[in-house]
Order: sequence, then C-alpha cells, then structure tokens
Amino acid sequence: MPGPAAARRFDCAGTRGLSGEHAVSLALYDRLRAAERKAGGPADAVVVAGAGSSRPGGNDGTLAAVRRLGLLLPVPVTAAYCSSSTPTPAEAVARPHALGFRRVAVATHLLAPGRFTRALAALYAGAGGRSSAGSAGLRAAA
Repeated sequence: MPGPAAARRFDCAGTRGLSGEHAVSLALYDRLRAAERKAGGPADAVVVAGAGSSRPGGNDGTLAAVRRLGLLLPVPVTAAYCSSSTPTPAEAVARPHALGFRRVAVATHLLAPGRFTRALAALYAGAGGRSSAGSAGLRAAA
C-alpha cells in the first residue's frame, strides 16, 4: 500500500492488496471446479502456485489461499512458488504423484497473465496436462 507521503504527492488514496482475501480463495475454488469439469473429473490433490517471495511475509497470501482452499476441499492442498521460494510447481506436483495421487490440479494464485502464467502453462502442457484459465486460474495436470 502506498504510504501517506506517496498518497499526498499524487493526491490519491491507497488500498490494501488482495493478498489473503477470502474472496480470492473462493475464486480459486470456483475456477478449480470449472477446470475439473473440463478435465473430466475432480482432482485428488491440489497445488496452489503463487509468485513467490524472499521477503518476510511475502508468501502469506498464497499460504492463506492454501489454508482456505483446504477447508473447502476434501483433498490435500499445498503451496508452490514460481520464484524465490520452494517448492517449485514441478516439485510440488511430483510429491503427491509419488504418493499415488494421479489427478493433481494446480490452482494459479497470480493476479494477471505474464511470465509466471506462461511458465506454468508450458510446464503442464509439456507434461501432458490440460489447462483452462490463466491468472487466478487452474491448471489440471492429469
């Protein structure tokens, strides 16, 4: 959020970011369900892929989405990060696969299309996964 000095300089108001908002988790849930229908069935595990940050507290929004989505779903939900943090999306998807889960979905916890959404799309297309929505969306890796 812009500090008071920045707001005064530009004569504007600042707002808090969307990080950690309950509505974001509900949007992820809705997009997950739509992607599951498109993919032909429900996921048996979900990975929430956020941008990633090395800043203290920088991953709190993704972790909040994981916790809230975990309350809405009857399957394991874990986090992954596209940069600066671990596990990566590929590592996070490999873990449930190694435990026998076969329909692992990746819910994209990103605000807008860009480098990370393109990287996720390429990763799952290369692995034979099917995709639906882009930013704040879902990629179902079957």
